[in-house]
Amino acid sequence: MAVIEHAKYYESAMYNANHVHTDCEMIYVVNGSLKVSDGKSEYTLSGGDSALIKSRQRHSVSVGPDSDYRRYLAFINPWELRKLLVQPDLFALLTDTSESGIIVIRKAAGLEEKFQAMERIFLSGTVNIYAELGAALSALSGFVKENIRNRSPVPRSGKRLAKTVREYIESRFADNIRIAEIAEQNYVSTSYLTHVFKEETGLSPREYLSHIRCTRAYELILHTNMKFSDISDATGFCCANDMTRKIREYYGSTPTKLRYGRE
Repeated sequence: MAVIEHAKYYESAMYNANHVHTDCEMIYVVNGSLKVSDGKSEYTLSGGDSALIKSRQRHSVSVGPDSDYRRYLAFINPWELRKLLVQPDLFALLTDTSESGIIVIRKAAGLEEKFQAMERIFLSGTVNIYAELGAALSALSGFVKENIRNRSPVPRSGKRLAKTVREYIESRFADNIRIAEIAEQNYVSTSYLTHVFKEETGLSPREYLSHIRCTRAYELILHTNMKFSDISDATGFCCANDMTRKIREYYGSTPTKLRYGRE
């Protein structure tokens, strides 16, 4: 599997019906204009504008009447990206459609060159996962900044709370953690804790706990000879079957296939 699944420059017209895909789609408009919609909001993009359509976000794209319409398209695999980076905030940005499933950047300087770099890597046909990773992260950086800029500001007390909870989860992930108990220990409601934590990190406390458990289990599966049942105990899963289910959801593969290359 690749991080950059597709990246090319197009000049032909594009009239897409409503559709959805698992990759994140990035569009950079060179000339002309288009409209992209997630069913709730519609955005008009013109030359120099770009859009990130999140994984599994149903959307439609329609081209304006301009005869000189030109654009770059790139498709990024967020699950492959997650295998290489322990960055839950970035993965949440690419997959969380609970709010807006589309992020738009207006006239971002230097973004066209980043799409061109992804295109060169894709068209070369050479598998270089680190070159792909660097090019994808460079292109995504602008969308990360735009997402942070549009977030509701978290009060300083909320930032401290999110940091405290994050450190608690990272140090106690193998235990039977209950989010309601963490909230009670910090004298806040579960709903407030969840809201503040998600605003600060992009994930709910429960999602972050699952992320930490899965990434720790992944490292033990790949780099040790521990039994899968022992790994599930060491990383806080209730049993080996629960770990297998979560790992399959998270990495698209079972522990057996990750370790031995077969089911």
